[in-house]
Amino acid sequence: MINTYDVAIIGSGVAGAFAALKLSKENKGLKTILFDLGRPPGKRRRQLEGWFGVFPNSDGKLYSHDISKVAGIVGARKAKSGQTWVMNYLKSHIDFKSIEDKKLYVGAEKRIKKHNFEYYYNDYIQLYPREIHTISKRLAEEVEESGKVRFSFDNEVYKIHKQKNIFSIMTAQGEIFAKKILIAVGRSGWRWATNIFQTFGIVESDDTASFGIHAEISSSYMKEFNKSNCTFYNDELEIGPLSWNGTIIPEDHLDLAISAFRSNENRWKSDKVSFKMIGFRKFENAGVEQTNRLGTLAFVLANDRISKERISTIISKKSKISVIPEYDWLVEACESVTNVIPDFINKGYFHIPTILPLPPKIRLGTNMSTEIDNLYVAGESAGVPGILSAAVTGAIAAENILK
Repeated sequence: MINTYDVAIIGSGVAGAFAALKLSKENKGLKTILFDLGRPPGKRRRQLEGWFGVFPNSDGKLYSHDISKVAGIVGARKAKSGQTWVMNYLKSHIDFKSIEDKKLYVGAEKRIKKHNFEYYYNDYIQLYPREIHTISKRLAEEVEESGKVRFSFDNEVYKIHKQKNIFSIMTAQGEIFAKKILIAVGRSGWRWATNIFQTFGIVESDDTASFGIHAEISSSYMKEFNKSNCTFYNDELEIGPLSWNGTIIPEDHLDLAISAFRSNENRWKSDKVSFKMIGFRKFENAGVEQTNRLGTLAFVLANDRISKERISTIISKKSKISVIPEYDWLVEACESVTNVIPDFINKGYFHIPTILPLPPKIRLGTNMSTEIDNLYVAGESAGVPGILSAAVTGAIAAENILK
């Protein structure tokens, strides 16, 4: 069949790029194509689309705790093996060291526990733009020079359907066929992935909308937290990671900007501590729809930009988002956080929109496979946030595609 490939990777962000690297290095003759609606390596690109996706515009932190989320799908042993493979590749091109998260002072630790939160520390690797661009360039060169992966950039995938044992992929540049597919469209493709999962009937649940605010407060009010990057949480609320001395910036999602954080360049430096406050709210069979709706409403109320207000306006119900009933839970949530960070309500600010742009939950096997034979998913498309998670799940999926 003309235009038939053994493997098609849809999305060239971190997950797709590391999957392509794995296939190019260990490929035993498989014909592979990689699609992305964004620009190819080395070209001017949008913030989230194109080669390496969000990574060049991210804060550059690779959080070790992300691997526990991967282990929840593939098992601890396979997650560790994938992490080792990714780290060895990074070490072959750049120098870095793992930074152990600072421990909380006793006062902060006691308050977290007293008010029924759990917490974990976030050890991390800090990469800066020059290192990220070095990895991006070398990875692209190695994949391309292998001759085993064809790049198809500036090419949008519209539809996918399966005919017996082969997938038909309708793109802006024509129809392509593939025996195996890896979906790795990342956070910029969360709505696209939702449509594909619904088309294939593989959605396990879509009952939770994950949204909230991105808070910030002067570091002078956070001394007991000892510059820790910890995250504290309960069943309905996640606060963190605590991110120090950076700035909240907009993350561009075409028709919706989402608040994000950067600190890895001097121009972002500040005296602030920033952290997400994400609530996990129930909406039966409408989690993605409500996430999108609430993020869009907050964006419109902020005059099509990310908005900054005082935390106290949430408590007094005078915030822009106070007119949206689904945000009412923030009043109690902010009061809970004030029990842990005493000056939070009086001295803190928040930014909206803040959502977790993830597709609905699907059932995945320990090799990142779906219920559809030869259809794999990696990275945030698989519901696993984080740059390190994306790289590792992309590598794990590719390893199993090779079998």
